[in-house]
Amino acid sequence: MSTAPSNYGILNKLIITLIAMLGYGGWAYYCNVPANGDIELHTIAFRAGIIQGGYSGILTLTQMILLQAVLKHLNQHLTLNLNMIATITTASALQYAIIIPVHLANDTPNILMTLLPGFVIGTAFSFAYLLSIKNKYY
Repeated sequence: MSTAPSNYGILNKLIITLIAMLGYGGWAYYCNVPANGDIELHTIAFRAGIIQGGYSGILTLTQMILLQAVLKHLNQHLTLNLNMIATITTASALQYAIIIPVHLANDTPNILMTLLPGFVIGTAFSFAYLLSIKNKYY
């Protein structure tokens, strides 16, 4: 069994959460800011940034907890590789079942472009996080 820490400390979780908030919030604003300077559309873009940034921060923090819980729950039923796939799929389905309707309610103009980087980066993050804690359960 590894002697390395099996989980990120609270400070690391908070730093990762802040990075997610700023990165994804900034990206959502950038994707939706109008080139023509329309104030109403800037307001919508700003709201999209706040929504995506706030949600990303909350999601990142809860995602680490959820990933660990699902991995732990499935460890006796699946091999590590199947468990990681099932864990990431479950977490992704839950998060997008919430955030897509929120962006629809906000009338976010470019939902796919707003969310695509988060899906790619979030999946990679989830995989890396699971690799970092797998020795605790396997």
